[in-house]
Amino acid sequence: MYEASVLKYGDLSQDEAWTETISVLTSAAIRFEMLSTAHQNQILLDLEEAGISTKGTKSGTFVMYNCARLATLFETYRREAEQGVYPAFPLPLLLNYSSLKEEGEWLLLFNSILPFQEVLSQVIQLPISSSGVRISPSTEAVCKFLIQLSMDFSSYYNRVHILGEPRPHLFSQMFARLQLMRAVREVFHSALMTLHLPPLNQI
Repeated sequence: MYEASVLKYGDLSQDEAWTETISVLTSAAIRFEMLSTAHQNQILLDLEEAGISTKGTKSGTFVMYNCARLATLFETYRREAEQGVYPAFPLPLLLNYSSLKEEGEWLLLFNSILPFQEVLSQVIQLPISSSGVRISPSTEAVCKFLIQLSMDFSSYYNRVHILGEPRPHLFSQMFARLQLMRAVREVFHSALMTLHLPPLNQI
């Protein structure tokens, strides 16, 4: 993981923030390898470089990358709002959600935001057996959920320019999209918390 980061960003060994980022990415990659496997199955964890998936859309690194993209989005809005480029964020009840017409927006709402609580309810199942209560953790459900959320968000983010040009007639749609992204960010953070992974602010 460190070698890949050095190739992309240069020597990061003296940067504490990037050292912490690499540590979280490494932890995410290993935990996703382990926790995406059903608890009743054996896990063969090869710690060699080629043994852990860090590329593609089904790795913990991909999930953390998209979480960091959200952080960058809101940091960009905050910075430009302070400079007067964008107005202050209005109250959610004043937003015009009818401007959310992209298919990707509805996918995020109905595939990720609304069913999230149901996914959490699947994490811990308490079936009653003859010997009493048996706890069956289902962490693979959260991993699969996060991967699908990351794929849907990445597809939407690559296609839609959320922070548009600072023109008053575009602000209504921009704020509705930002509010949707707020909900997506909250789901990301809550799901990562169940895996004891902190969200990333940069990558």
